[in-house]
Amino acid sequence: AAALGVGLFLTGGLLLVLPSRSIFLAFAGLFGVVMGIALLTPLTTTFFMAALAPMARKSFGVLGAMAARGVVTAMSRTAPALAALVVAVSVTVGLGTMITSFRATVVQWLDGTLQADIYVSVPGLVSSRPQGTLAPDVVRRLTQAPGLDGVSTYRGAEIDTSEGMIRAVALDLFPRGERAFQFKEGGGASAFASFREGEGVFLSESFSYRRGLAAGDSLRVLSESGPVAFPVAGIFFDYGSDQGVVMMARDTYDRYWSDRGITSLGLFVQDAGFLDAMVDDLRARVGEEQQVLIRSNLDLKAVSLEVFDRTFAITGVLRMLAFIVACIGVLSALMALQLERGRELGVLRAVGVTPGQVGKLVTVQTGLMGMVAGVLAVPAGLLLAVVMIFVVNKRSFGWTLQLELAWPIVLQAVGLAVVGLSLI
Repeated sequence: AAALGVGLFLTGGLLLVLPSRSIFLAFAGLFGVVMGIALLTPLTTTFFMAALAPMARKSFGVLGAMAARGVVTAMSRTAPALAALVVAVSVTVGLGTMITSFRATVVQWLDGTLQADIYVSVPGLVSSRPQGTLAPDVVRRLTQAPGLDGVSTYRGAEIDTSEGMIRAVALDLFPRGERAFQFKEGGGASAFASFREGEGVFLSESFSYRRGLAAGDSLRVLSESGPVAFPVAGIFFDYGSDQGVVMMARDTYDRYWSDRGITSLGLFVQDAGFLDAMVDDLRARVGEEQQVLIRSNLDLKAVSLEVFDRTFAITGVLRMLAFIVACIGVLSALMALQLERGRELGVLRAVGVTPGQVGKLVTVQTGLMGMVAGVLAVPAGLLLAVVMIFVVNKRSFGWTLQLELAWPIVLQAVGLAVVGLSLI
């Protein structure tokens, strides 16, 4: 089993490192890694029990030593249960670490991206991005409000290319707004000079990944005045859309398209200490003319993270279900093991072992199994997290995430494995 496990593990690893964008190969590689870990569990359990036996004997006497040996001698029963528990707990660790890493990356991205103090937009059907057009009178009243230091305007549009429609955003940025870009490729003073002069555009990471474009390449689009090629001045990190977005200067957009609308505003205030009062004043200026959303930087960030947490809430349930299913499998295996050991337990009772000591023997044995499963699941879960973050997510969405170790989730998983089996 261990030899087959090593083969599957290496095969899965090979599929994951192949220079491919196929998500099917990524999942096939992930399957090979998981199955390899499961098949390696019996052999590693044998080594762990040999190492734990002296400690178990010292802590629980002869019953502790018997408990450690019993796991190995009944491997035909305990191995499948342990393998199932290791896989379930490792998936719990892997998913938890992936979500924690994703959230930490998004928080860092929002901290850098939300440079304006107040954001104004029209309510849209899609919460991930602003839609619609602000009324010109509303724009005028808001941008002329006292206490503002500057304004950035945004216009979201769908533009045509030879490969279909793409999402573009035309920006008229206040100087502080330029800090919102966190570049993966390109960027810098020369890139922004090219951007402002209408000679270059910025692409989000996911857009460049899906289109196979890098800094220095050209993006060809179909404008109202005909085909035009824009040099790619930089690739920036963005987690707002897995399809990606093209950023261009507002002057560039106005040169090739007749649309003069504004989708949203970013307002920079002179004194951030009166931000709430400023938001109330802006809402009063809009009045009943148009329904708009006016939110501070902190409010918008809180709403964004709330959407994120709501999106991934189901994974917490899935993690718990995986653990419960594994515990049911372990319970069935242990019940079968106890039935198989009926004669052995009868001999123990005949030589004077009390019912309480039999219970202690079983509890120590299941506790050792849970400890081994939890310890084996930690590196396996972190490996799965690395695969899901840097391979599966990258091929699925084109995003680069930062690995964030979620130690509370790791300790929780090990604790669940030990306590759960002990209770069983």
